[in-house]
Parts: sequence; structure tokens; C-alpha cells
Amino acid sequence: MARSTSTPGYLYFVADFFNLLIEISIYFLSFSLPVYLLWRCSDSHPLLLTGLGIIGFLFAAIAFLLILILIKRCLIGDIKAGRFLLTSSRSYRWMAGDRLNKVMLRSPFRGLVTENAFFRYLYFRGMGMVCDSTLLMGSRAVIGEPWAVTLGTNVLIGADAALSAHKVERNVVTLEDIVVGDDVLIGSRVLVFPGVNIGNRVVVGAGSIVVRGTVIPDGETWSGNPATKVNTWGARKPESAADTAD
Repeated sequence: MARSTSTPGYLYFVADFFNLLIEISIYFLSFSLPVYLLWRCSDSHPLLLTGLGIIGFLFAAIAFLLILILIKRCLIGDIKAGRFLLTSSRSYRWMAGDRLNKVMLRSPFRGLVTENAFFRYLYFRGMGMVCDSTLLMGSRAVIGEPWAVTLGTNVLIGADAALSAHKVERNVVTLEDIVVGDDVLIGSRVLVFPGVNIGNRVVVGAGSIVVRGTVIPDGETWSGNPATKVNTWGARKPESAADTAD
């Protein structure tokens, strides 16, 4: 009987434990200085302590994001698009980047990243995404692989929308860039999959699913599952006999 080539189960526990240690270390480094300063000023007026606490939280957020960016750039490096086995070195690099991005998504700073221009620009540009300071994101919007996403100017991504540049099928990882043009509205709860190219002045209706490899030309409106072009200026279809019956 042939030996199994599957990954031993205990390695998943080891990997998750190692990931947890890294996440704890990032939080420790981020909050150490603010907590120490608050401890040294513990005898101060409560209002002063409140102000220092707010400033300390913002400082910790910047430190937290910078640590993630340094890990991505110095330890993980570039994660190039393509197809590769789930057990390959390229896959491990992609997994590490994905885990790092999820550390941010689980953090108390996620709201600052998605809804504040400074933190949003700092994190996404630092992680390798091409974007402009005019990018707007709704609450709980997710960009799964920032390094594989290019966004133009005046792009709005609605609440709970998700851009995912990867898919895994039969132990093969496919990573394809997502490109979005200028003046684009991606509605709430829209899912955008790998290899999608969205032109300029495009509207993607709320709740739509833009399947892998879709190309949306300039100036069009798309909606649905899967998303297709919507003729917003066309005549209304005639009602059926059943609809007009009394």
C-alpha cells in the first residue's frame, strides 16, 4: 500500500501555535510604550490620563500596522500571481501573508484601517496595494490580498464587500490580480474574485458576485449573481399576461 503524502495533522497545531505567538508578540510590542507611559503618569488627573490613553491607543495602532508592514516586506517579501501547489514554498509565502492580513482584520484597529484615510493609506500601501488617498471603504469591507489589488482614484467599496484575489482547488492555489479603474462604486456585500478587471466609471450593484476573470468595460453598471451588465437606460420589459390579468 502506498504511503500517504498528506500533511501530518499535528503540523497544523504547531503552525497555529506559532502564529499565535507572533500575534501576541506584535500586540506586546505595540502597546508596551503607551502602557508604560500611563503607568508612569498614574498619579495624574483623570482627564489627563484619559487623553493620554486615547493618544496611546493611536500610537499603538501606528506601531501595530508598521510591525505588520515590516514583517510583510522584510520576512515574507513579494507574493507573485500565478498557480502553485498548496505544499510549495510559494504557497507558504502566500499563507504567511494571508495570516498577517487576518491579524489586522481581527485587531481592534480594523475600524481605523477601513474608515480612516491616514490609517487606510498607511496599511494598504505598506502591504503592497496600489491605491490612492481617495479610496473609501465601508465598515467590515475586506481586501484579502492587498498586494494583488490595484485601485484607481475615487474608488468606493461598500460595507461588507470583499475582494479576494485567490482560490484554492484540488491542492492548487490560483492567485490573480484584481484591477479596478477610476470613479468606481462597488456596492455593499459585493464579492469580487481573482482576475477581475473593472474599468473606469463602473457601478457594481449591492450583493453582486463578480466571478473570476470577469472584465467590465468602462462606464457600465453590473449586478446579479453572477454579475452581468444592466441596461439602465433601456425600455422596461413588457409585463406578461399573468401580471396584467385582474
